[in-house]
Amino acid sequence: MPRTTSNSESTDNASSRESAPRSNRHRLTLTAVAATGITFAALLALQAGHDSGGSSPAAVKSSAAPAPTVHTPDPLTTSSAPTGDVAKPADNTSTSRDAATRTLSDWSAGNPAASGKHAVGSKPRSGPGGPIGEVLRIPALGKDWAQPVYDGVGDKQLRAGVGHFPTTEEPGQIGNFAIAGHRSGVADPAFRDIDRITTGAEIQVTTAHRITYTYTVTRVHTVAPTDVNVIAQVPGRPDATPTKAKLTLVTCWPANGHSKRVVVEADLVSAKGGA
Repeated sequence: MPRTTSNSESTDNASSRESAPRSNRHRLTLTAVAATGITFAALLALQAGHDSGGSSPAAVKSSAAPAPTVHTPDPLTTSSAPTGDVAKPADNTSTSRDAATRTLSDWSAGNPAASGKHAVGSKPRSGPGGPIGEVLRIPALGKDWAQPVYDGVGDKQLRAGVGHFPTTEEPGQIGNFAIAGHRSGVADPAFRDIDRITTGAEIQVTTAHRITYTYTVTRVHTVAPTDVNVIAQVPGRPDATPTKAKLTLVTCWPANGHSKRVVVEADLVSAKGGA
């Protein structure tokens, strides 16, 4: 019978300590978003604010003004050439799979199986998008498909792999671990073939501590870009208290457009060390 999580699945103590305040910050953010009618594009920008030294609370506060409307670009849709004097981050998506493979290899070498009873793992590796906290693997997208998971959903992160919404939960923890990625507009979009992911498919997330969390897809659906509640701690229910460990993938729909969002929801079924 599939299970959610247990004490043995909370090996990453840092993640466990952060889970409670992270949940509270996420609920406050979504409440503010719902109250102001902010778009999904602006939510992405809010969550990516730390990448440019910005402050999410300040961004929420400023968005409360009745005018002007929010014009911050959506990282999922701004893959065209830069305008003005603003330099765009380099497109590193063609090497993102290599970065993920190297990261797994480095973590394995840094923490070989059964290497001392106090060996708990390696440190996050860095890539073009910043620190790599996890590696995402989805067999439905290919036997060797893998992507580095960066902390943040800014243009820098999404042009180098996939990004973790900072105010959502850590992998394996009670709550929602939410990830965004491109489907088009870059050299090698992480979620180009997301239509291959169907109910029952497996999604694996491996951390620097060599813990692999396996999730099973429970739902695939499309929503409007304004439906920010898909990354709530309980997807679609921002006021609910989470009781399960969830994972959510978000990308654009259709394949070469962005009028909607594809949302993949999955539940944690196992956690295994040494992977």
